[in-house]
Amino acid sequence: MPNVAALKLAPSPPTCLLSSGLLVLDLLALQQQINANFILNAITNYKKSPFERKTLEFIDRKWQALQTLWREFRRRDKQINRDYSKTHPQHGYFQQELYALIQEKYMAARGRVSRDKRSLLKLTEAQHA
Repeated sequence: MPNVAALKLAPSPPTCLLSSGLLVLDLLALQQQINANFILNAITNYKKSPFERKTLEFIDRKWQALQTLWREFRRRDKQINRDYSKTHPQHGYFQQELYALIQEKYMAARGRVSRDKRSLLKLTEAQHA
């Protein structure tokens, strides 16, 4: 599922120019950076939410949104690496370590969400016991 905001923010070059691999790579790299910002913002916003506000439904909804962003990020990274890493290895996308950074943040957020969910489940069980 494409990120609608990223697609709207990305410039739409004429189709004849898209035949140039470099322009397509630039567009994909821009979309990747926008998606990375969405992921980082989602993680930050989740962290800022007070624990009292975190219900099971809230946690599940935030987790589903984060997973969707992560899947899109991974899919686009695979596409970029598959289609352009050999033809444009000096492109800025391959020089930065965006994937490693976002993966690290995502894994940390995944751990935090799991801990919050377990804590909430324990609290709920203790109240019903």
